[in-house]
Amino acid sequence: MTITMKNIFSKCIIISFIIISSSCSKYLDVSNELAGGLTSLKEVFDKPSYARSFYANIFVGIPDYSNMVRSGWDAGGQTGLHNPWTAMTDEISPYYGDVARTMISDKNSNNMLFHRWVTVYQLIRQANLFLENAKAIPPSGVDAEQLDQEELNRMKANVIFMRAYYHYLLFEQYGPIPILDRSYTDQEELDIPRKSVDEVVTFIDAELQKSIQDLNQTPYDDDNFKALPTKGVALAVRAKLWIHAASPLLNGGYQEAVALKNTDGKSLFPSYDANKWIKATAVLKEFIDYAASYHQLYKVQKAGVLDPEASVYELFQVYNPEIIWATPNSGWGGMDGDRFERRATPRSEPNGLGSTAVMQELIDDFYMKDGLPIKDTKFLSKSNGYSESGFSQYNGEQVFNMYINREPRFYNTVFFAGRKWHISNKVIQFHLGSANDRVGPTSQVSPNGYLLYKRFNRRVHKTSPGVANVFRPSIIFRLAEFYLLYAEALNETDPSNPDILKYVNLIRERAGIPNLQVLNSAIAGNQELQRLAIQRESRIELATEGQRYFDVRRWMIAEKEEARQGGDFYGMDMAGDYANFFKRTKFETRVFNEKMYLYPIPFTEIQKSKNLVQNPGW
Repeated sequence: MTITMKNIFSKCIIISFIIISSSCSKYLDVSNELAGGLTSLKEVFDKPSYARSFYANIFVGIPDYSNMVRSGWDAGGQTGLHNPWTAMTDEISPYYGDVARTMISDKNSNNMLFHRWVTVYQLIRQANLFLENAKAIPPSGVDAEQLDQEELNRMKANVIFMRAYYHYLLFEQYGPIPILDRSYTDQEELDIPRKSVDEVVTFIDAELQKSIQDLNQTPYDDDNFKALPTKGVALAVRAKLWIHAASPLLNGGYQEAVALKNTDGKSLFPSYDANKWIKATAVLKEFIDYAASYHQLYKVQKAGVLDPEASVYELFQVYNPEIIWATPNSGWGGMDGDRFERRATPRSEPNGLGSTAVMQELIDDFYMKDGLPIKDTKFLSKSNGYSESGFSQYNGEQVFNMYINREPRFYNTVFFAGRKWHISNKVIQFHLGSANDRVGPTSQVSPNGYLLYKRFNRRVHKTSPGVANVFRPSIIFRLAEFYLLYAEALNETDPSNPDILKYVNLIRERAGIPNLQVLNSAIAGNQELQRLAIQRESRIELATEGQRYFDVRRWMIAEKEEARQGGDFYGMDMAGDYANFFKRTKFETRVFNEKMYLYPIPFTEIQKSKNLVQNPGW
């Protein structure tokens, strides 16, 4: 029997909840990892079916970046393994609930939500127990099940990868962390100090490379296996690891962190090391070279011509060659659920809740269809085609000129007033007196006159019988992100390298907008201008996919105006009638201060430990 991702996310999910949902009574401890009345690890690893179930549970922490608006209520939702991150940055506002409250008040280490710490360390321990105890199991009778050495080797490679990946997820959120490379018994001292950034990176990198030789060397063709790690996935995690290690936040740019020491005086954060950018570039190049044989940007051709609108929409609807890694355990929810799609559907449509808003600040950062921004930037001058007065035709309706002649990614991401809803073909308005105004329940209304549309499936609509839900994979990594990361790393090591703009422009071309140097020849070779262009492209291309939160922090630009994470945020005027609706109006004020560049270690873990030191400011 071979464990598929369908097995993992269906048969074993009940057992996994038993394993990871119990409260944790000791530092880095787990609740009883055995289920079904078993009392010893020997019983688990003497029977193939039990061993496979134990193995399958190790995968339940793979993040679901499609679950972004109701993380605080779902089972395990506050573990940070879903996607509260897009609502905790300058992308969207769910307007109510734990995600919103996290950003509009100054939190401390005791009440900060969405920690990965406890759950992920539980899963790391589960991985260690498997690696230490799993063995080949020969058949014990006629037609008896078995676990042969070949299957065991594949399982162990996957588990070594998952242990490394779980350490990466902690590193991404907290910076330097304790390393658990073996299980600990109740009798042993579990108060483990944090390792330095360099030690953590070295450990994760070595483990990933160890796993690669026995991982599947090519992407899986069978959808049942696509969420299992492959060589390409491991190379992608290595690339992300080294980008974080090279970026200012963890590479000498955060002075308060550089001063932080363990209780024994050991420094946790390094001073700046330019060689880390060289290493990041090399690791990313290794991934890019591998991906060239198996992956490509998803493009839709119609009559031999690129269709940018269809390309940026369909990319998220089906498994396709751009996806490096995805999980079938998605949180779209459908129109009968209480998650993404229903909360992105206007209240005027059947069963819609219409409360997930796109920030005006994100809307302003999308380019016009001529590839230029709406305001002057250092790297591109503003478009002459932009206006914030008057109305023009869009799909046969009068819409505000702010939304006219924008690039395809804008229309795939933002649902705005005057636009028609798919299926019903009704024009949607949000002004006072409309069917979607703010007079309704305050938790069930767009707070600023916009809704999130990206990744919405346009067959989903609560008609009768209708299509209440459509399966889509929840993407963890896709090729476009790594093109941007490679361009970023190259720019820090070799700004004159033409591949920098080559890879950024490949993404722009798919989106149907001109190359950067066509719009401004001075960009080529200028490190500062290229850096700004890459950051802007990442902002747009990866919008709401769960990366912006971590990017603005590793770049340490969260206090700069172009990436401001605190202060007032805007939309249209929900208190105005149609004549007064279309003007920028503050709807939310958020908190960001310097300590928020790194997440706090949970206060309960600090309390239990004599050796853990807290991140700066918390």
